[in-house]
Amino acid sequence: MKKWIFRIGVVLGLVLLVFAVLLFRSEIDTTVIASYTQKEGLKNVKPGWPGTPVDQKGRFTNYEFPFLIKMRSLLQWKLGVNPQSDEKKNDPYRVVVKNPADFLSGDKDGILWLGHASFYIRLGGKGILIDPVFGDPWLLSREVPVESPIDKIKRVDYLLVSHDHRDHADAPTLEQLARKFPSAKFLGGLGMEDVLSSGIEGIQTRTAGWFQQFDLPDENVKVFFVPVRHWCQRGVLDLNTRLWGGFVIQHSDTTIYFGGDSGYGSHYRETAEVFPDIDYFLIGIGAYKPRWFMEPNHNSPEDALKAFIDSGAKTLVPMHYGTFNLSDEPPGEPVKLLREGAKDMGIADKIKEIAIGESIDIAN
Repeated sequence: MKKWIFRIGVVLGLVLLVFAVLLFRSEIDTTVIASYTQKEGLKNVKPGWPGTPVDQKGRFTNYEFPFLIKMRSLLQWKLGVNPQSDEKKNDPYRVVVKNPADFLSGDKDGILWLGHASFYIRLGGKGILIDPVFGDPWLLSREVPVESPIDKIKRVDYLLVSHDHRDHADAPTLEQLARKFPSAKFLGGLGMEDVLSSGIEGIQTRTAGWFQQFDLPDENVKVFFVPVRHWCQRGVLDLNTRLWGGFVIQHSDTTIYFGGDSGYGSHYRETAEVFPDIDYFLIGIGAYKPRWFMEPNHNSPEDALKAFIDSGAKTLVPMHYGTFNLSDEPPGEPVKLLREGAKDMGIADKIKEIAIGESIDIAN
């Protein structure tokens, strides 16, 4: 018995020691732009763009707001008190969930929301899946039940993953899709190859730096990687070793912007300078509280509206709300504030709020 107590004590001591080292390293860590990089052989689409910023430790970093997650801040949030706790618990709002079967069985161009940041886009004869997270992912708590649509999806030519956080890059989902669609091209930021391939041999991965165009076999549909204000980490020692970003998808006269995860910044205006005719602006509006912690990485509804104005886009499609329990705000607050803000700005007619499983037709 004494031996077991001793062994448990040693293990707990080692865990506490590792935690203390990680906490100390997090507090003294800094990030400063030291150089720039890009994917060799890919087209840069922003004139004068030096490449994606890299810091003094070889990690990717935001060019306007360099950021490193601090473990102390994370603990302060997780162990603190949510002032909206009762309001959140008693909020009856739940996003509507519909059956996506009709759209997935058809062939018309359109944009289908599959919850959180997951979209299935049919454009120019191609099936494009973005940030798929289906089923019940590890450590993610759902606000509403959503059946996995994998069995209903008939075609995936391109699978796009904005960054390595698990509410956007779910390994079991990616593995299932890779096995069902082995000829699909898996696209992401620099360093994302291991996440995109899910450890399956033969998976075709493509990576790019910010403001670069992916090398795709069919120029009928073009895909570009663009900057957002965020960060990456999937394990203990891989902070910012993979690049985060958004996507611009173009076909004929249609341009779609997908914003991934992002805080507000000048990147929206700068992306609009390269892509001045965005039709659909898919942007996150949830997981923004507490603001002192979330503001660098997640837009509030007010931020999303500012970003939409900066983009000059025609239609705002909100996402990243109502699906998972990720933050302190009540589930119905993001759409409420978005509607109120859009009305005050006189742009309520430009907001296209859709249910999970509902689609938007794209006119050709």
